[in-house]
Amino acid sequence: DPTEEDEDEEDDEDAVSEFYNAPVAAAEEDVEEIPPLVTSSRTSSPTLEAADFARPAPDTKVPGLDRRWCTAVAAGPFARYAKFFLREFGVEQALNVDDVEISDGDEEAQALERAVYVSEATGLPCVAEFTVLEVEALEAGARELLPRAAAAYRVPNVEEAQTTRLLERLATVSPGERRTRFVACCAFHDAAKNASLAARAETRCDLRSATALTAMTARTEAFQGVLQALCEDPREDKAVEDLTFEFFEARRERALAGPRPAAPGAEAFRERLRNEARVLTNGNVDVSAFVGSVVDVALLDEAAAELRRRLGPDVTDAATKILTTGVSGQQLALPLARLMSVPLVACRREAAGAGAVANAMGRGAYADALDVTYRSKHYGPGQQLYLPRDALSEDDVVLVVDDFLASGSCQEAMFRLVARAGARPAGLAVLVEKTFDGGRDFLSAWPVPVASLAAIVSVDNGYIELLEEDDSFDDVGVLDFGDAEDDTVFGLDFLPVGGDP
Repeated sequence: DPTEEDEDEEDDEDAVSEFYNAPVAAAEEDVEEIPPLVTSSRTSSPTLEAADFARPAPDTKVPGLDRRWCTAVAAGPFARYAKFFLREFGVEQALNVDDVEISDGDEEAQALERAVYVSEATGLPCVAEFTVLEVEALEAGARELLPRAAAAYRVPNVEEAQTTRLLERLATVSPGERRTRFVACCAFHDAAKNASLAARAETRCDLRSATALTAMTARTEAFQGVLQALCEDPREDKAVEDLTFEFFEARRERALAGPRPAAPGAEAFRERLRNEARVLTNGNVDVSAFVGSVVDVALLDEAAAELRRRLGPDVTDAATKILTTGVSGQQLALPLARLMSVPLVACRREAAGAGAVANAMGRGAYADALDVTYRSKHYGPGQQLYLPRDALSEDDVVLVVDDFLASGSCQEAMFRLVARAGARPAGLAVLVEKTFDGGRDFLSAWPVPVASLAAIVSVDNGYIELLEEDDSFDDVGVLDFGDAEDDTVFGLDFLPVGGDP
């Protein structure tokens, strides 16, 4: 009957129209207050329940940020987005917990329970998200041909790799117009105030257009919705006080323009440098009265603490090991490694062809060593650095530490050792920088920050002239390696083991 067929077609068109044109409220309009919730005994996180888990400190470490929150969001691009978007609201991401497991509940309940669980475990406010992928079932005719592929799918707690595999497989056996949607819910909870808010967002599209990026769209809308709702909270007892949007760079510049906190480690070191260091006939600066031959341990402890502050958490929290060479370098590296709770690795420096492998002990320790050659302004050409091959791994992010930065050749050689081991450099920390020797410029090919306690601009006539502290190179910026799996960081291709630059 043609009339019945026309009616069936109209019904199908109406169903499609209803799906795509159904009202999807903006995240900020779909925000509602959530009553107090107690987390289920089935909620767990290996990260938070690890025996060595320590609550993150509530004090911020980044200039311009005045509060710290945790997040419980999917690892990968969205976790990085959450970190940097929170900064626009003056919030530092203290910790992201991406392994919270919850047994049941819809997406809104799951997001809220995650936020409550993490906030109670860490003592900090938390923003959590939970995203679901839904793919409609195919009609009966298609199901007879491909019953498994034609079924409806609902994938909770969407992960990028899992989502990509499923969508690619379904795309090969499904019509392109098969309807899909991503439903994302974000929830905020502060255990200290027992205050909660939640937001929901949806993204709908054809299967041929659905990607992990589509899920990212829903997630970001819900995440932004929660933060906007917190800013516009009309209640007298707000969930968060004085939360406003402002670009992070503006916040940071304003914070750095204000009075700087006292840096006793830097000031004490600079004072010793002025009073006790001496300029040798070859232009080198001798600091052996307090570093090297005679070690002022308390001074180096304070110096290490100040260098850690100047490098900032984006460097010191990312670093997994410290690499140094020489006695003086180790004297600074030891207290810094202790403060950062990371292992210290020392490479050995010798003249090429006559050093570490010239005796029986050296042959045993460095039989399978990585080595690089460089020209030293102080020791001359043909210098070599040796590093046992298993001292660093591909998973390591390495902070290089030394006493002086002059021409930069020794530090650049240590960067090459890091690269040949397959690891990544996190930055460079030195006690003294001799700006007139051009070491910072020489190292500019390596996209890492450099921090120093004192910068010498001249040693003319045996007099040490220091750069004023307000003009020194202590603003090292932000370093974020992300989750890249290749060997490229900031456009720099690291060399494989076995080849020099």
